[in-house]
Amino acid sequence: MKRLLVVNTANESHKIMEAMPIFESGTATFARKYQTDRLTTLFNLNTNVNKYKKKEVIYAEGNHPVQLFYIKKGIVKTYKCNSEGKELITGIYGEGEYLGYVALLEETVYKDIAVAVEYAELAVISKDEFEGMMESDWQVARKFINLLAKDITDKEQLLLGLAYNSLRKKVAEALILLSRKYKDAIKISRDNLAAIAGTATESLIRTLGEFRQEKLIEISEGYITIINESKLKTMLN
Repeated sequence: MKRLLVVNTANESHKIMEAMPIFESGTATFARKYQTDRLTTLFNLNTNVNKYKKKEVIYAEGNHPVQLFYIKKGIVKTYKCNSEGKELITGIYGEGEYLGYVALLEETVYKDIAVAVEYAELAVISKDEFEGMMESDWQVARKFINLLAKDITDKEQLLLGLAYNSLRKKVAEALILLSRKYKDAIKISRDNLAAIAGTATESLIRTLGEFRQEKLIEISEGYITIINESKLKTMLN
């Protein structure tokens, strides 16, 4: 498989894609839903589904990728650990999203750890099948180049947020992100939510209490429901 050139900034990635005939607009193309490409069809028909219990490792840092994952059910987090064992969340993935494609496309080992946040079902196809589609199907190739560009943007925003955002903004951003992954109320441990927000668990709990008093969220039996998303979003501006 020919290695794809991935530049270091999202803007440069978008410029490259927009200059190529098969790529219209990087941002606009990513927003499209490719319901009829071969890869989507293959995953919809695929009966090779791996099932993972809550907290079960899907892949470990340093492992070589041998397959592409497609989340059919559940939530998955990816993270790295520092020397003290503290987690830095690098991604949250939900139903209908792909997992592990960066290492496949870069032809490197996994650079983080993937774990099921809750019970999860992931369909898989082999590395060879995926590489064959990338080489022969422009629609599949376009999809994953756009995903790579978005991945760069997301990582940049994550680092900027951890460095400069206020505590309330970090927690609001984490809640909005998770609300897009969960179909109903958010069910996640406070430690995981704190790791996503990039703050201490105690600070997270205090901020959730403030949001609850301000009637931005409801908390019941461990579930968090956003009741005023528009006001939460104003904190991000």
